[in-house]
Amino acid sequence: KPQIKEFPQFTSDIVVAMAKALGISVELQQQFLWIIRDCLLALKDEGWACVHRDGDLTYVHTATEDSRSYHPIVALHRNLAERLMGYHIELTLKRQRPSYRIQEIVYEAIVGENDVRRVCTPKMMTEILKLCGVNVFDEPYLVRRVIVAVQDSYFRMKEIGPFNVTIDNVIDVTSLLVQLELDRVAFLKKISPSGLLYCVECETALADVSCAECHDAMCNGCMVATHSTGHRMDHSAVFLEQAVCSECEQRSAVVRCQDCVDLYCYECFRVTHRAGKRLRHCVRLPFTTFCFECDQREAAYIVMESETALCPKCCSRTCRSGARQNHTIFGLRKAAYSKKLFADNFDRLMTILAKNLNKALPISPWFIFYDRSLAPFWYNFHTRELIRASPQDLVHPPASQVDPELLKDKMPLGDISGTNLLDTHPGRKAASTAVFHVPPPIHIKFASPAVIAGTLNPVMYDERQEGGGVGL
Repeated sequence: KPQIKEFPQFTSDIVVAMAKALGISVELQQQFLWIIRDCLLALKDEGWACVHRDGDLTYVHTATEDSRSYHPIVALHRNLAERLMGYHIELTLKRQRPSYRIQEIVYEAIVGENDVRRVCTPKMMTEILKLCGVNVFDEPYLVRRVIVAVQDSYFRMKEIGPFNVTIDNVIDVTSLLVQLELDRVAFLKKISPSGLLYCVECETALADVSCAECHDAMCNGCMVATHSTGHRMDHSAVFLEQAVCSECEQRSAVVRCQDCVDLYCYECFRVTHRAGKRLRHCVRLPFTTFCFECDQREAAYIVMESETALCPKCCSRTCRSGARQNHTIFGLRKAAYSKKLFADNFDRLMTILAKNLNKALPISPWFIFYDRSLAPFWYNFHTRELIRASPQDLVHPPASQVDPELLKDKMPLGDISGTNLLDTHPGRKAASTAVFHVPPPIHIKFASPAVIAGTLNPVMYDERQEGGGVGL
């Protein structure tokens, strides 16, 4: 390949002297060398030549031979260089913040893209997860949340227009971090045998908040005691929704009876509402349930045929035409809806919610991505394997070809679909941030004075009485 021959128009002495006049370092600020070249070419176009005399630049007009030590073109380029160097310093400081770096990565990925499948790549997701403080070995169930957030940014750009999207508004990083912390709490509740989370500090009270930096579930008192001084004062917290069954007081409540005005777990509700008038009691969910479709707004309806919980907007969009107009829809929140969710449909409601809970927050490290030609492939975030996927099967991930003994301390044990979550590495790692069981209270019985007096030595008891003392 022939080499390109360059014929410099200006000597190195002139370039160095012009860089000094513009306040640019040739060695350290090479990204601004184009300003020096532009300034020299602008002077040449106006008929001015640069002469290096005694370490200073003198500008000489080639036609009139007029010379001067100041030129407005040089002053204009000096102001341009100062302004661009100020922007460069500001950008460098911004890039030190993880939130701005995430916004910059997402902006570069979605701008100019015409297909959402090409937005996310394994390399980009690994960098974003690292900036969010997510360890893919300990928290693989958070990868899907980040992928969905990036794809939502692409759809938002298509909705409002690419010209209205900037680096500052391309993605809400604060909302993403809150959602990640909520997913951590949801995974803790999923692996908890009782469905309840207790404070990791005192180990007796129910957890009220979860620290977004420490990822520990704490009660309000312990949160104030441990985060009121030092660098922990800047830690943000996420409030938790928890309810205890009013019957057994040992498991998490999954339903609220509107007529009994009580909270029940599944077993206690089946026992107390298995016959009689209580079969027609109206029930609702005690916690905030998000829409299965958009995953952003609170679900207000449940569709029995499609087994989905939808918000009002998604319900009106998906059930307004076709065969879905005849679907049975129950209200989840208020008893003033036209159709109430009665207790005889409780098993169906719990089946729908349990099915959605089992699908949510998977611990599998395999995820689907697409290359530039829109060909799907599986990527393993643990072993970094890349296996071509079949377009007819994008649900079942392949088996890893890496020796499991090399990653036995990091990868889940056994079959993910049939393994107890507490026996997996993500489950054991998450269990260290909360307490699932609280020991039963200790009952202390105080003996009566008569019993204590009977256990004393009779001689000592008589001496106390003769001495005028009062016996125990």
